[in-house]
Amino acid sequence: MKSTTVPGEGGGGLDATTPASAQPHPLHGPDAIWQETNCYIDLWIELLHAWGLDPRAALPFTVAQDFEGDHFTFFKYPQADLETLYGTVVQEMAVYDTLQAHIVTQVERGHTVLVEVDSYYLPDTHATAYRREHVKTTVAIDDINPQAQRLSYFHSLGYHSAQDEDYRGLLRLSPELHGNGNILFPYAECAKRVRPALAMPAMADASVALMRQHLERLPSINPVSHWRQDFDEHMDTLLARDEAYFHLYTFNLPRQLGANFEMLHHWLRWLAEQGGGSPLTALAADAACAIATEAKVLQFRLARAVARRRADPCTQSLEALETSYDKTIDSLVAAFGGAVAAAA
Repeated sequence: MKSTTVPGEGGGGLDATTPASAQPHPLHGPDAIWQETNCYIDLWIELLHAWGLDPRAALPFTVAQDFEGDHFTFFKYPQADLETLYGTVVQEMAVYDTLQAHIVTQVERGHTVLVEVDSYYLPDTHATAYRREHVKTTVAIDDINPQAQRLSYFHSLGYHSAQDEDYRGLLRLSPELHGNGNILFPYAECAKRVRPALAMPAMADASVALMRQHLERLPSINPVSHWRQDFDEHMDTLLARDEAYFHLYTFNLPRQLGANFEMLHHWLRWLAEQGGGSPLTALAADAACAIATEAKVLQFRLARAVARRRADPCTQSLEALETSYDKTIDSLVAAFGGAVAAAA
């Protein structure tokens, strides 16, 4: 796998070459509880991995996840944290010309473009949305050849390519999409590597400092307790709606909760590898892993309830999640100081 500039052009920026990476990062390995998290986190894990960087260092932000009333926080690497640790600036792009023209310009400069696209044209989604349904997702494009109508991108668990009709669909160049005034410009970001990533031990020190910052952003109420207040109503809605709604609900609630805390677990394990662990952080890591595991159990219970058309209050799972959340946060606050743990 290799990121190049547009053929015949010169590249700029810091180390525009993406090194080969034959395997996904271990965060996406077969032992993962939630092998896929969400499109933004997954592509950044693989992008940082391809750059030879460890994506676990930037995961402290996961501690601040909240229940947002209808979903758990769609967790994303904060732009400021990516800049602090990896020297990578992420900024919104101004899209006013063809998407192809903007991507060509940025790739020529040695940058990576993160853009919202339609999974209908993404070959790597052949098992789900490809040529079946229109689903928004985010990809990171680091190689484009307009003459050959081919581009390469990070998405989900790996690095992929699209060409010809898929290329034209992704970049809105096909006749039915090009010039359609009813289709808004997509949201796009540019990732620029402006300085080298921090080296150890500065990386670990900066990452711990980020944990202390994010502990100041803790929810005021245990988010699982907050979810429990609405859970019976959510269950009634699940039983009244179709299978498509079930998949959307479980992606945005148990999956986001479980995957988020699995990432927090991995950050704590990474910190221990750097010599920064303690009995308190080990306790927090185990409790965060328990959240990831129990969220998967709860998702299976929801699937069974929907299949049987019979409500399941999921009391044991919710109590286990609630307790593990308190253990996680209390241990982290004791280990790193900062905010008072959320109330149960």
